[in-house]
Amino acid sequence: MHSYLLIDAVHGVLRDTGRALPRRYSLRAVTGMANEAKMANKTIYTTNEVARLLHVSPRSVINWIEQNLLPCYRTPGGHRRIRREDLLGFVRRQKIPTPATLVESKYTVLIVDDDQNIVDLIRTFLLHEGSYQVASVSDGISALIEVGRIKPDLLILDLKIPGVDGIDVCRRIKSDSANRTAIIAISGSSEYGNTSLQSGADAFMLKPVDLERLHVEIKRLLPVL
Repeated sequence: MHSYLLIDAVHGVLRDTGRALPRRYSLRAVTGMANEAKMANKTIYTTNEVARLLHVSPRSVINWIEQNLLPCYRTPGGHRRIRREDLLGFVRRQKIPTPATLVESKYTVLIVDDDQNIVDLIRTFLLHEGSYQVASVSDGISALIEVGRIKPDLLILDLKIPGVDGIDVCRRIKSDSANRTAIIAISGSSEYGNTSLQSGADAFMLKPVDLERLHVEIKRLLPVL
């Protein structure tokens, strides 16, 4: 394909994905941007595409699959394919920084607390950071419903909430092997720390919540390149 035809094609791809093409890009740079834009819209990846996303060799990806670390399925032709949600779950479990092309515009955070002042404080802080969409509920039953409905990337979960308590919410969420939601448990009492971690929480913090430390934990659990 002639370079000007390729650049026209790239304009179309970037336009469809809501991105703009700066002026005076080389053909190689333009091609790279087109590939990145296409990759961002994919829901199924080949082993070679996963290797490029994670900056490893295709052999490493195959090894992860053979070790049952990275779920995949085979096409009728016998080729391995990896679903986007399985790849996201893999990089989070292995604490590998998430490639930016796998991250849709913002992470979704669900705050579960019946103290509206705490909800407002955390929500305001996260929205100010600019990388998060924030929702909130005030009881355990609503938390389980919302986790199933919006599939948040992160749950900030008060352990002493009405209805189903936070410990039981942790257990129920983490018992679902398909669920990829990370959980930061919070409580005014340190006695719940070990219990929450044993129940599946990924981190525990005491109230009043230190917002800077909270953000450190969030970035640890939801890393982005």
